[in-house]
Amino acid sequence: MNVIGQVNSILRHVAELLEYQTNEELEELYEKTAWHFDKKYGKPGASFEAFKHAVIEPEILNECDIDEKTKEVLLADIRRRLTPQAVKIRTDIEVSCYHYEGIDAVKAALKAGLVVSTEEMAVKINLIAPPTYVMTTTTLERDGGIAKLQEANDLIKEAIEKSKGSFKVKMEPRVVSDLEDLELKRQLAELEDANEEVDGDDDDESEEESGDEEDEGVCR
Repeated sequence: MNVIGQVNSILRHVAELLEYQTNEELEELYEKTAWHFDKKYGKPGASFEAFKHAVIEPEILNECDIDEKTKEVLLADIRRRLTPQAVKIRTDIEVSCYHYEGIDAVKAALKAGLVVSTEEMAVKINLIAPPTYVMTTTTLERDGGIAKLQEANDLIKEAIEKSKGSFKVKMEPRVVSDLEDLELKRQLAELEDANEEVDGDDDDESEEESGDEEDEGVCR
């Protein structure tokens, strides 16, 4: 549905909720809202941008010559339909180092990638299974989030290769579905449970396994 179609859908639904009985009532609603903004900004579809702006600053609707009840119903429908939805973006990578620095090089490389993380767009890295890691962020800005994870990948690659390690992108940064996100959470929960079981093993057995892992030189 194009932007004009979305505006039409909003106003027609408002008319239904307010139980308009005539086409004249609907036309008056258009004149005072959508057509008002289209005329003010000089282009068809400008009302869509005005409605989107109303999600953040509802005061923009004050210039429409409509009563408080109509404004309330209109704003509620605008917020329901046009409020931006956050998306989760994910990239899967392999990071390893079998040279002298080993596990320390992997840790340092991952930290290098995390410098792109901000309060507004937090980046997280979780271990799936050595040497595979998943990096995610949740954001309202799809393209910005993809660019953010790509930047992190570049920094990780640069850092690990300086230590003669290896870097590979298994899945390019992309938006993932709710089902994919649920599957990732399930995998991480299983890994956490498995780690708790390992922590409960005998000390001698843990020390032996630890020695093997250190030889591999992969960040766990």
